[in-house]
Amino acid sequence: MADVAKDLTAGTIGGAAQLIVGHPFDTIKVKLQSQPVPPPGQLPRYSGAIDAVKQTITAEGPRGLYKGMGAALATVAALNAVLFTVRGQMEALLRSEPGAPLTVN
Repeated sequence: MADVAKDLTAGTIGGAAQLIVGHPFDTIKVKLQSQPVPPPGQLPRYSGAIDAVKQTITAEGPRGLYKGMGAALATVAALNAVLFTVRGQMEALLRSEPGAPLTVN
């Protein structure tokens, strides 16, 4: 049971870390993809990714990069916890004896 608890904890922390690092990039990507097409002769709202980051931080502060992350955090953390746990249990099931390395033979 201790291995299951370790896998659940590691999966939850791993999923949360993945989202905390990746969410700002996704936010900027969505802002760039969803900006309206400018009228002829006018510049787009964002000139690029760095400009989108600067404008977002200026307008909303650093928290603006993490807008909408709450629901994703709950689902990604739970999903990774299940994935880590299932992987650990499958490895234990496939081992010929406890602690033996897994091989393709």
